[in-house]
This record gives sequence, C-alpha cells and structure tokens, in this order.
Amino acid sequence: MDKSFGQIVRAERERRGLSQVELAQLTNTTQQSIDRIERDVVARSRSAPEVAAFLEIPFPFSGQSTMPDAVIRRTLPDGTIDTQIVQIKNPSPIPRENLIGLPDLPIYSAVRGGSWSDSVVVSSDPIDYVKRPEPLARAKNGYGLYVLGDSMVPAFRNGDLALVHPNLPYSAGDEVIISTHDHHGEHYAILKQLVRATADTWHLRQYNPPDGEPAEFSLPREKWPTCHLVVGAYRKR
Repeated sequence: MDKSFGQIVRAERERRGLSQVELAQLTNTTQQSIDRIERDVVARSRSAPEVAAFLEIPFPFSGQSTMPDAVIRRTLPDGTIDTQIVQIKNPSPIPRENLIGLPDLPIYSAVRGGSWSDSVVVSSDPIDYVKRPEPLARAKNGYGLYVLGDSMVPAFRNGDLALVHPNLPYSAGDEVIISTHDHHGEHYAILKQLVRATADTWHLRQYNPPDGEPAEFSLPREKWPTCHLVVGAYRKR
C-alpha cells in the first residue's frame, strides 16, 4: 500500500534525524502543525508545501502526487521571514515511451539555472542528438539545453535537460529560456520562470535563489531579446 503524505513526511524527518520541533523551526511553522501533517489530520495544511519542499518529497495537489511548489523566503526590513509559495507550472517529465522518430533533436550545452549575472555561453553547435518527445515532434528548430546550477529546484536540477519549443507562445508562469548575443557573437542564456513581460522588460523568478540574490528580478528586452518556451524535461535521475 502506498504511504500517505503524512507518513512520508514522518519517515523522511526521522531519516534525517530531526525532531518535530526542529523540523518546525526549519520550515517556519509549529510543532503542532508538523504533528497534524504527519497524522494526516488536515486535508491541506498551509505549511505542507514548505515542509515538502524542505524534505524534497512530492506534495499532492488535487489528489495527485507532483513536485512541491517552490518555497521562496526573504527577510523583511524588520527582520521577520516572509515565505512565498510559488506554484510550478512547467515542466512535465517526458516518459521514455513517448520518445519518437529518429534521434534528430539537437542538444546544446549549457543553460544556467543559477544567477542571471552568471549566465553561461551556449555552444554554437550541437553536442548531441536525442529522439524527439511528442511535444517537439513537429517543432521546427526545437532543441534541448543542459541545465547548470540549482536555482530552479525543484522544477530543474543540475544536469537535467530542458526541452525547448521556440515557436510556441509563452505566458506568465511558464519556464522559459532568455538569451542574448554579445558583440563577439557569443550566445548567453538563462532558465527562469516568467512572471510577466512588458514592452521593454522581462520580469523573472528563480525558485531557489543563491545566497544574496533576490527571488525576482528583471532583464531589459533590448539586451536580452529572445524568449523561448520550455515544454518539458529529461531528468538526470
């Protein structure tokens, strides 16, 4: 029999050698809330997504098990901690049985899933080719990019392969590739969630920002003109 969410939380907490009080302190909640979660007393606790994200376990939405929402923390001017739960819209892992056709989808290396100030040069020539998943079966100029860094955890982890459709429209909440070229012709790119797009600015979010970096930031479209939609992922593990 499959374990309930509460049973999984308790097992992972105990595996890490944490008490309920310690887990509560680490996830900005109370021991009583942890106890209720572990006993499955409440159908949906406000603290549950953050607990799931901290323990790196799936969190059930609408009766289905999926990745936990991203939990973004920031320190307010008065010293208190503000926690924001951000629902992850994309990407969907692509099952192997959905791989079709010849291995003709070009793969490039690599896209930074870390700091926008630390974007990486994307190779100008493919480093590999793989079979196309169904979302890219008829995509002209579709491609894949290997992810570096963990700022987009839990949606993307270091070593995952982002699958990109350059011709589909993007919208707020989508994971996207934002890219640019410098005067030497080098191609730079980052992977982030699109918060919104204005006439001159990309407003972006990273789920797991490195220390000292904000969860949300903006880039000028004049300098970063290209935005491509991420439609799925091949997981490293």
